[in-house]
Amino acid sequence: MKPSDILGLNARNHLYQSRYNRQAAKRIAASKLLTKSLLRKNKLPVPKLYRVFRKESEVDKFDFSRLPASFVVKPSGGLGGEGIVVVEKGGEFAGQWFDVTGTKWGIDDLKILIREIILGRYSMKNLPDLAFVEERISIHPKFRKISYQGTPDVGVLVFNRVPVMVFLRLPTSESAGKANMFQGAIACGLDIATGITINAIKHTHEISFYPGTRRKLTGIQVPNWDEILELAVNCSIVSQLGYMRADIVVDPVKGPRVLELNSQPGLKIQLANRAGLRRRLERVEGLKVDDAAKGVKIAKALFANPKIAEAVGLTKKTVNVFEEIEVLTFTGERQTVKVKLDTGAFRTSIDRNLAETLGLLNPENILWTKGYRSSLGREDRPVVELTFYLKGRKIKTSASIADRTRLRRKMLIGRRDLSSFLVQPGKD
Repeated sequence: MKPSDILGLNARNHLYQSRYNRQAAKRIAASKLLTKSLLRKNKLPVPKLYRVFRKESEVDKFDFSRLPASFVVKPSGGLGGEGIVVVEKGGEFAGQWFDVTGTKWGIDDLKILIREIILGRYSMKNLPDLAFVEERISIHPKFRKISYQGTPDVGVLVFNRVPVMVFLRLPTSESAGKANMFQGAIACGLDIATGITINAIKHTHEISFYPGTRRKLTGIQVPNWDEILELAVNCSIVSQLGYMRADIVVDPVKGPRVLELNSQPGLKIQLANRAGLRRRLERVEGLKVDDAAKGVKIAKALFANPKIAEAVGLTKKTVNVFEEIEVLTFTGERQTVKVKLDTGAFRTSIDRNLAETLGLLNPENILWTKGYRSSLGREDRPVVELTFYLKGRKIKTSASIADRTRLRRKMLIGRRDLSSFLVQPGKD
């Protein structure tokens, strides 16, 4: 990670958070209940709401025996996981429950907690707050062996309707079953293209195994990946937050559910991913993104981790400078194309005439347009979505459109798409 690529607090606040997030949108994000209401109105999935407490007088009037065996108590304006109690199961008698740490809670204990929340003990500015009880999302089977009691969540940082960086947070015994990094939860960086974990940190230190086990924290596939990314972008759209993070959990049966939105997300996500945010934000700033599906396409094209093949244990294949590949046309057919592999170029490029023949210049396949300066003046070149097969390996990427009519090879594969290959000199 280059120091120049790291996004600091001042840059986050002045260049992104304050410029792209309106006050009204930030006010909604600061309240879990307002966020939940907004998302529900826009038919985006959230955990079921059981009860809201606005006044102390409402606490004594509520029949707590109506609550299920498992639920979560939260402050609407809380910060850092404070004031949240995750109840795992009912006790031996009615009106008794056990939270994920094994602590027993009675009705009186819950009343005290809720009154403290209403009085503002856990709010960001120590002001009166609202308390609510909602559905507890069960741990997905994929995460049961790498999570202590609580449910892991996926944090998707979205800017300009494009997911730019993502992490998976895993509760530990130190974090008391909460997916909060400041309390000791683990954060795993994720490859945006695949949803596979590539790195893990606890506090600020890199770790390889889940604490107390030999279970590796890399190579884990997050379920419902594309659905999670599109859901995060849709949260950004309906909330009108240009720069935000959506915290999402995966219900084993119902799929992804949004826990909350953060208009001022923390920056440790960079440590978890071993990558800086500044460069990624600059690359998507100003792009025209029509919908969530387009935003996810752009994210995968720009930010796929080049070392994911090594991270999941794939071996490198040897290829020559000149090869034949199979390119997927816009209609899904395979067509053989002779290409040059050039590790001196970063991005893959394709001749305009060839791209037209393959249908790649269809408006639905164009990701964005990029300006170039040449001796002939300024020229706008499309960047298209591209899928090809090299030595039997499928590669999804983006390619810039260029004029290669005078060149023997109408397509050039850049080093960005060659990370899982060893290129050796060869003859045409």
